[in-house]
Amino acid sequence: MELKEKLLFVTKGGEDCDKGFTYILELAKTLDAGIAMLMVYSKKVMQTYEDVMAAVAFAEAGDRETVKQLMQAQENDIKEISDRKIAEMVERCRENSISFTYTVVADDAVSAIKDFLKTRPEVDMVLLSPNLSVSKKSIDLKKLLKNITKPIVTVSIPVRSEA
Repeated sequence: MELKEKLLFVTKGGEDCDKGFTYILELAKTLDAGIAMLMVYSKKVMQTYEDVMAAVAFAEAGDRETVKQLMQAQENDIKEISDRKIAEMVERCRENSISFTYTVVADDAVSAIKDFLKTRPEVDMVLLSPNLSVSKKSIDLKKLLKNITKPIVTVSIPVRSEA
C-alpha cells in the first residue's frame, strides 16, 4: 500500500532547513502519512551585509565578473548544504518507511505553497518550519491564511531557559 503525502513540510533552503523535521517525521509515523517537502528559496540570494558590501565595492570598481562569482559562490554553498540536508531527510524517512517527496522552488513562500497545493489536493495539513515562522519577513501568515484553506501549523523550537 502506497502512503499518500498528507503532510506538507515547508522550509526555507539553507543550513537550518531541517529544523522541525523530527516533529514532522514523528507526526507522519503517528498519522501513517507521507511527507511532501517544499523548500523555498528567496529570489534574492545575497542577504548578508558583508556580501552585499563586497559586491558593491567590486561593482563600483567595474569588476562585474567578481560580483557574479561572489553571488554564484553563495548560491552554490546554499545549494550544497540543502542537498546534503535533503539526503539526510530522505534517509530518515526511508528508515521509518515514510514516503517522502520534495520540491525546491525560488519564490515567496505564500505563492509557492499556494501553487504547490493546486496540484496536490491530497495534502491535509501544512506545517511551517521554524526557519519560516520565526520572522515576519520570511512569511506573511495573514496572507497565507487568506489564500490557503488547509490547516496550517507553525512548528517552533522550544526556548532554552537560562539558569
